[in-house]
Amino acid sequence: MPVELTIKEVATRLSIPMETLHRWVRQGKIPMQRIRGEYVIRKEMFERWADEHKLNIHATTGAVQPSEEAAFDGVLPAMQRGGIFYGLTGDSKEAALQAAVANIPNLERIDRKIVFEKLIEREQLASTGIGHGIALPHPRANPGIGLMLPQISTCFFAKPIPYDAIDGQPVSVMMVLLSGSTKLHLTLLSKISFYLRNRPFRDYLLTAPPAQALLDKLAEMQ
Repeated sequence: MPVELTIKEVATRLSIPMETLHRWVRQGKIPMQRIRGEYVIRKEMFERWADEHKLNIHATTGAVQPSEEAAFDGVLPAMQRGGIFYGLTGDSKEAALQAAVANIPNLERIDRKIVFEKLIEREQLASTGIGHGIALPHPRANPGIGLMLPQISTCFFAKPIPYDAIDGQPVSVMMVLLSGSTKLHLTLLSKISFYLRNRPFRDYLLTAPPAQALLDKLAEMQ
């Protein structure tokens, strides 16, 4: 008899929040059927779908439940998870954000468009260019991408980008903040803003130092 997985079991196997999976179902991104009031999918169909979308399936034993919120573990680990990238290009804010999103790790391919749209939506409210050639793009709230731990992707651009920053200066460093909850997001934004108020660190960041040197500098400040 074919094995059917419930929506909760699928979310656990993918290690994503339930709301993310419900959104995928509504958008027709995953072929789940509603039977007796509950969404289900045959196990072999789910495994084939996950393979087609290059999604990892996690063992259920001891798996972290998607509803659990991870504890904030610091700016340094967040930057290590998010990665540091050099030589990005873009002749507009939109193009620059698209280049940044293309490099962000730990995102499933299916969610990159969502992240880009959420970043643009936030920029339409007010520029995240904080001045001094630095921008902190971030969604207004949890974009529902199943990210268990917060991360900061630091992107250095080959040429400064017009960004409507508060000081009118173009942006050459973009630090994209992503979190799986509003609480973690606010903590992450507060912590990185604290570091960027330190002028020596800010000036050092603007030199586009090698990745390990940048991480070492941040570790010294903790």
